[in-house]
Amino acid sequence: MLKGLITTARNFYSWFWSIIIALLLGYLTWGSWRLYNNEKELQQFIKEGQPVKVQVTATDRQNHVWYDQFSNKVYITFNYNNQSYSTRYIQDSGWVYVGDKLTLLYHPQYNAFRQATKQINFKDRTNRSLLLDFSFVSMWNDERKWLLLTLILGTAFVLLTMGLISSIVHIPLLAHVGRLIVTAGVLSFALYFTYNGWQYHSYFNKIKNEGQQKTVTIISTEYQRHSKRSDAWWVTYEAWVQFDKEQRMIPIEEDDYDKLKANDQLPVFYNPSLNDMMPVNYTGDNMNIWVAVFFWAFAAFFVWQNYLKRKENR
Repeated sequence: MLKGLITTARNFYSWFWSIIIALLLGYLTWGSWRLYNNEKELQQFIKEGQPVKVQVTATDRQNHVWYDQFSNKVYITFNYNNQSYSTRYIQDSGWVYVGDKLTLLYHPQYNAFRQATKQINFKDRTNRSLLLDFSFVSMWNDERKWLLLTLILGTAFVLLTMGLISSIVHIPLLAHVGRLIVTAGVLSFALYFTYNGWQYHSYFNKIKNEGQQKTVTIISTEYQRHSKRSDAWWVTYEAWVQFDKEQRMIPIEEDDYDKLKANDQLPVFYNPSLNDMMPVNYTGDNMNIWVAVFFWAFAAFFVWQNYLKRKENR
């Protein structure tokens, strides 16, 4: 009897936390979707909006939406064509007060004003080479990034919700749909790393073949282990360099990590259009290819195990 109570308590505990996580995923999906629509609307204002100078008549510094806590914002009220308007404003160059004059974008279709600044955005990699931790997604605009994040969070929410329902009521259709979603996810990972590897080598060749040869000064070198084990086989070597008046982090070879010291000169290829650089002797990183091979092998095994083998057993 005690064993049965312990099992019941363990199942309830697991089910309770699954519900909490599902609710959190649902909330994050909704928030990400809102930010996607917000970014999409902002791009319309930037393309089609008219710049209008207005004078602030009232300010409100209270939080109105969940992401207000992450930025220095104020809600401003002003008049335009004998009509009162309010909008959210990011205070990136000092606080805004009543009486201040600001330039906003007015969109006739929305009959609304927007600041020509992102409300909340993904962090840009300004001084770190894209060749480090390369992902073609980092070259997307914020609108596409929010949409991708929404799809990922939404998929996780649907899978977890279906799992919760299946733990209460056995519905064969849900199990079949869930298996299809997981299969699509595994194939998506394989496609992502395949395309990412191709884009990486395209980006690498653009710097190498179209870049200008420059010389930078070494500030320091370091390495990153992509595993907690001391004998990790996947290690990336990096260097902080001085380029004109900027400090940048770029990839380097293992041999250079052992040889380069502070104030040493290092020849690099610099591509102005990409605003990125790499050492002249840098050979690139093939990790994306190996990860893609792993996921294609895993995808083949998954399809065989869940579809082909099932048919044979029938």
